[in-house]
Amino acid sequence: MNKRRVRLTKFFVILLILISALTMGFNKVVGNDVNLNINGSEQTVFTYEKTVGEFLEKEGIEVQNKDAISPSLDSEITQDMDIVITSPKSFNIKDGGKVLITEASGYTVGEVLENLNIKLNKLDRINVSLDEVAQEAMTIKIDRVNQEEVQNAVEIPFETVKKENPQMLEGETNVITEGVAGEKVEDVLNTYVNGKIESSEVVKTEITKEPVNEVVEVGTKKAPTTPNGQSVKKVITMQATAYDPTAGSTTAMGTRARVGAVAVDPRVIPLGSKLYIETTDGFASYGYATAEDTGGAIKGNRIDLFYGSHSEAMRFGRRNVKVYVLD
Repeated sequence: MNKRRVRLTKFFVILLILISALTMGFNKVVGNDVNLNINGSEQTVFTYEKTVGEFLEKEGIEVQNKDAISPSLDSEITQDMDIVITSPKSFNIKDGGKVLITEASGYTVGEVLENLNIKLNKLDRINVSLDEVAQEAMTIKIDRVNQEEVQNAVEIPFETVKKENPQMLEGETNVITEGVAGEKVEDVLNTYVNGKIESSEVVKTEITKEPVNEVVEVGTKKAPTTPNGQSVKKVITMQATAYDPTAGSTTAMGTRARVGAVAVDPRVIPLGSKLYIETTDGFASYGYATAEDTGGAIKGNRIDLFYGSHSEAMRFGRRNVKVYVLD
């Protein structure tokens, strides 16, 4: 009887040892290491708990209403899981044209913005990385960027082609073909930052109207000069006659008739033009004069020279002269 009790006692002791060993081994299998990060302070903790909420309760960690927990309390614990708890910090957030000073929770800048429901578009710019650890009193600056494509009609200026003409005086020009401006359509991509345009980029150009070059003749002939070297606009060979005070005392321009006041056809020489008149046959040249008068018989390349007396006018008579139209 005693031997039987001894054997039973030994059996139960062995059974308890086996059960205890099995239980310890099983618990070791279902336990996990987790990386706990509370406001940047990290440690590795071994736990048998199944969820994040159970783990925090087991460890005696109290979570305030504004604290952010990642992952959520009902998340199942896995080996080497990161559990991050962050308390609210103050932030100075410049979002486009708005300034926001607020408290928010989040371990990284990205989490802070997410908790504040601030969303970033693809083109937006931020002064810090979304993965950067959020710090107390941090300034987060967001530039809101958007793009717009527009079409602009742009004038294409015509070019001027010059052709030399040796028969024309230097400084004289003559338009042979009128220039016509062309037109092109540009697709322009405008980039706006916080509502203000930052850049414009031409992404496509289509010419809708080709320009027409302007063709201009330009004179190369040296301008003639008076016998004393004064520059002139042009030289005209004309038939000259003479008149005297008996023809009247006032010119067509209302000036006094006098030596140096001559009559011309205004279509050939404009009234008021300064002239130098030279005879071609050796007779004394008339000299400097002003076109101030007209006459019924003075048409085309005709000119009438005023002399102070009838005898002087008769002596001059009719002869050819060179008329220099002065600059």
